[in-house]
Amino acid sequence: MGMESRAGARISINATLTVDVDTGGKGNIRLLREAPKAVQADHSAVGIGAVSPIFLPKGAVLTIDMDAPAFKTEKPARIKGEICYCRPTKDGKYRLGIKFVEIDKTLLDKIKEYVEQNKDKAV
Repeated sequence: MGMESRAGARISINATLTVDVDTGGKGNIRLLREAPKAVQADHSAVGIGAVSPIFLPKGAVLTIDMDAPAFKTEKPARIKGEICYCRPTKDGKYRLGIKFVEIDKTLLDKIKEYVEQNKDKAV
């Protein structure tokens, strides 16, 4: 399996994501009543890499509440993203590639700054 194409350096980060799937988008997706939590593995200026307990199909649009202390936000940041890929991991979870569809400019600026400051730690 080759490495996916990336539009910039990905930096590891410790963050928790609460994910809600937009079922009005590409097809219907049935989920548990409670929004799943995913662990953010890394991010770049254009998207997020995350590990999810459930499979989410390519093209699904997500509303993501991200609690990332590194960005010094007072409350979880809300982002809209689209699944670019979802691959099984060896431990029974799923590795997600999510590109930003909608993100607050101030948060995006904080992410870009964080990536720039930590580019020597790219994964």
